[in-house]
Amino acid sequence: MTSSMRTLMWRRDWDGNSMEQATFRRGEDGIEIAGTVLLAEKGIPLRVEYRVQCDAGWNTRRIEVSQDFQGKTRSLTLLHDGAGNWRLNGAAAPDLAGCTDIDLGVSPSTNALPVNRLRPAIGATGEIRAAWVRFPELTVTAAPQAYDRLAERRYRYRNLDSDFKAVLEVDEDGFPVQYEGIWTRIADGAPARGLTHALAGALFSPGPSPELGEAAKAFDWVIGGWRAEVFDYGQDGTVRTGHGEWWFSWALEGRAIQDIWIAPPRGGRETGDLPVRDRYSTTLRWLDGDGETWRILWLNPVTGVLNRLQGRMKDGRIVLEGEEYGRPARWSFNDITPDSFVWRGESQQEDGNWRLDAEFRLRRMVG
Repeated sequence: MTSSMRTLMWRRDWDGNSMEQATFRRGEDGIEIAGTVLLAEKGIPLRVEYRVQCDAGWNTRRIEVSQDFQGKTRSLTLLHDGAGNWRLNGAAAPDLAGCTDIDLGVSPSTNALPVNRLRPAIGATGEIRAAWVRFPELTVTAAPQAYDRLAERRYRYRNLDSDFKAVLEVDEDGFPVQYEGIWTRIADGAPARGLTHALAGALFSPGPSPELGEAAKAFDWVIGGWRAEVFDYGQDGTVRTGHGEWWFSWALEGRAIQDIWIAPPRGGRETGDLPVRDRYSTTLRWLDGDGETWRILWLNPVTGVLNRLQGRMKDGRIVLEGEEYGRPARWSFNDITPDSFVWRGESQQEDGNWRLDAEFRLRRMVG
């Protein structure tokens, strides 16, 4: 099968202020729809990003959703075995038993799944039980639905639990061109070869893998963006101060956390006179096989420094130990609250005492 891709855009008709852009990819490994929805939800900005993966027969297999609303980011992951059994964020979801398709309440794109999978004859009806995701509640319930095929590319959608119904005009791939009274497609074309966006989609995850269980809580609180006050302490007693930014996300199917630490922050790096040690670095954190210890790999390409640390959460702190510049080192998360923490770096001196080398005071910006 030859791979094909296209990007579609819709405008929501009832308010004219909400949009979706989605990219559809079909290949030998199946079908993927990935989109971003920007909505004005009762005057409040709502951003939804999603990724739906299906097999070659349009059977829903995996869904990842991330929502930004009222200053909070929330996410969910749904897995479907193809036989009507679902898992929601790693836990069995018996209330969704028998569902065959996903229905994202803020997107017209997921109508293409049952349209393509059922393909009833003209004049006939296909009925399904869909896993319906509602926004901004981000809840999932089973919803009985029907698709009456009125013509080659015209369907009537009906929610069998209510009186709601709407006519859908679809294209050759089953995606709505017109969703009566709700969505109108306004653009259709080849996707740009956006490597950066595609790489981010493959690397980052909306939440932790269910495999981590309770251990994910050690670092789940740090996901988001942080603004830093930076203090570097010299051996001679001098203190260099400045600012930075720190970004954290779950990555690699939620089995790891990756961060980007930038000091000075972007926008302040072009002056040539850096007030603090130059850091444009990344860290990968993953859980060891014992289920408690986190291993850390930090790389700062600016200086070529590579650190390996390990540690765990204890008594409300996370202490990570390793070696830096040939000496024992430890870095720790301290004074943790939902919107602030202090990150300290220390090195062990020849007399056995620990010296404070750096302290970063963080305040949440995003997440």
